[in-house]
Amino acid sequence: MPLQAAGTERKATVNRQEIHTLMERIHAWEPSIMAWAHIDAAAALQARDWHMPGTMQDLPLQGIPFGVKDVIDVAGLPTRYGSDAFPDAGPAAQDAAIVALLRRAGAIPIGKTRSTEFAFVDPTVTRNPFDPRHSPGGSSSGSGAVVGAGLVPFALGTQTAGSLCRPAVYCGATAYKPSLHSLPNQGMAPLSPAFDTIGVIAASMPWLQRVFAVLANGFSLPPAPYAIAARKLKIGLLISPEQSPGDDMRQMMQTTIGLLRAAGHSVDESITPVSFAAIIAQHRIVMLAEAAEHVGAKTQGREALLKPLLRAALQEGRKISAMQKADALAWLAESRADFWRKLADYDLLLAYPVPDAAPLGLGSTGDQSYLTPWTALGGPLVSLPAGQNAYGLPLGILLASPHGTDAALMQAAAFIADILPPPITARLAATADR
Repeated sequence: MPLQAAGTERKATVNRQEIHTLMERIHAWEPSIMAWAHIDAAAALQARDWHMPGTMQDLPLQGIPFGVKDVIDVAGLPTRYGSDAFPDAGPAAQDAAIVALLRRAGAIPIGKTRSTEFAFVDPTVTRNPFDPRHSPGGSSSGSGAVVGAGLVPFALGTQTAGSLCRPAVYCGATAYKPSLHSLPNQGMAPLSPAFDTIGVIAASMPWLQRVFAVLANGFSLPPAPYAIAARKLKIGLLISPEQSPGDDMRQMMQTTIGLLRAAGHSVDESITPVSFAAIIAQHRIVMLAEAAEHVGAKTQGREALLKPLLRAALQEGRKISAMQKADALAWLAESRADFWRKLADYDLLLAYPVPDAAPLGLGSTGDQSYLTPWTALGGPLVSLPAGQNAYGLPLGILLASPHGTDAALMQAAAFIADILPPPITARLAATADR
């Protein structure tokens, strides 16, 4: 995909070279990571005073470029849902609600990042910026890769099962999945509205905090009830008997626990009070039933062009009755309440987001089973980079708390990020050599 910067008649500014440098870096990285579905070079070239607060309106994200997953609308750009079935998609008439808010804060959506088809599990062509032989995760594969490569400081993604935090962990980035239904999904192509959530993948915790402040203010998220830095945290290491993390992940978690305890926080193991396997089964019933309804309606007449896993999922979803879906939703609601009630003594929970580093090969998007239960449990999630394996691939941790505690979790995550090892950086030269 050629990424050609369009010309402009506007007078050059002192930061025009920075804009051209960004486009050059995108050109350089794209053959290795194949992460962009569409680039709006003209928008980048029209940016003014990047990273220079006080020179214009002093907006909180003035001139900051960001990417948008290709299931979320950006005015003037096509939304093709990561699907070959929609090559004829025209430009979106308006921004998704979250894109519009970020634009009002001064940020510039410079392009659409690759998504798996309708945010399901058929893999894309996108590759991991740390090693193109490995998966970048899914379904927000492009957003994870462009942030992991250092091309933009943040990008929007979505999570219906494990689609935001997994690519962030695999690509060495930080991610925030908001509480279910706390931010608007207007302008996002639905997969399963019961679980669909737009979130953020960011290059660092400070960048994530900066974007979160805009979202929290714009959508009136509840503030944190106390200052995390003024107290020691009581953290529960959530253990699921069904999970078997690899040796590298286990060692990384033990190192993290040691750092937390050395900083004065308590970390105690706690077995999940609700079976994660059961949550996954009930989540799947709802997700496939809703996918058959919403994606099925969107792709009517084009289903033969869909990728095999999505096509099979739609066929399976059509066999699920309204009663089965209602029963699954009721079970999940009861289990969600039971889970958080029994773990209410903890300030937050610590968990494994994935069983290991990004898997070798591009035939799958990796294991989402570690994250699906957390999405169904409804609370906010933050994933943080927390080390690397022997091959230089990123590892990470997951932080979780009850629904509506997004601001408190962000405070805690920032405090924890400060005591973790510095994030590793992807290098283009290293990927090009492989």
